[in-house]
Amino acid sequence: MAITQQRGATSKDRLRIDWRHPVPPVPEGITTYAESALPLAEALQVIWEGDERPLLVLRECSFCQGTDQALLSRTSNNDRTVLLTKWFRVVRLPAHVTEPRHAFHNVFSGYTWKGNPHFYLLATPWSDPVEFTGQQTQTSLWKGMQDVIAERYSRDPAKAVKEWLSLLDQFDRLDAQMKTMQDQIDEARAAEGPESSRAKSLEKRLADARKEHTEALAREERVRDIGLLPMPKKVAAAGAAGGQK
Repeated sequence: MAITQQRGATSKDRLRIDWRHPVPPVPEGITTYAESALPLAEALQVIWEGDERPLLVLRECSFCQGTDQALLSRTSNNDRTVLLTKWFRVVRLPAHVTEPRHAFHNVFSGYTWKGNPHFYLLATPWSDPVEFTGQQTQTSLWKGMQDVIAERYSRDPAKAVKEWLSLLDQFDRLDAQMKTMQDQIDEARAAEGPESSRAKSLEKRLADARKEHTEALAREERVRDIGLLPMPKKVAAAGAAGGQK
């Protein structure tokens, strides 16, 4: 089992992977999904859907279907990995994408691979893919993700993710404090009345914690914005390079 720490509501909200599940296009006048594989460039355009961020695309298998096992470690803390995904468009394709007639078949079969990737990263539609088998070390995954992010963003992702992890710890502390203080306020109001000095003192402490939480959220916005660069204007070249078949 992965090593995890107790996280508060704010951190838990950040530590979910924002998977997208693209739907194959339906040709005009046809009532069913495409029954043949799209060319790689067209398939990438569909799953990228105009998102300017780099792409992480994962192929499910019969063993990991419905889970994040190919991407996340089962023995280590995955917080850094999940935060790094926020700077990608993260796409999950079904296991049967390996079937030749699946519309997105060429998203994996349209490249020449070194191995048998479970997922890969693309900085742009015409970049060389950075492939991972699902058995990669966290160190190699973080390096690959940060290298691709650095190609498409103007600021250092390693520094940003370190600051963001520190903010998660701050959110955890504040969430716990605010919950405890609210419980104490409710108890003080019930026992001593809503205008009691104890209730008023706790209300002030709660207001201070909420203010600190709001300030931390504002700092988080600044940390997350590492300056996404415009997608290079080479759309017509998509599929023409990068070891694609």
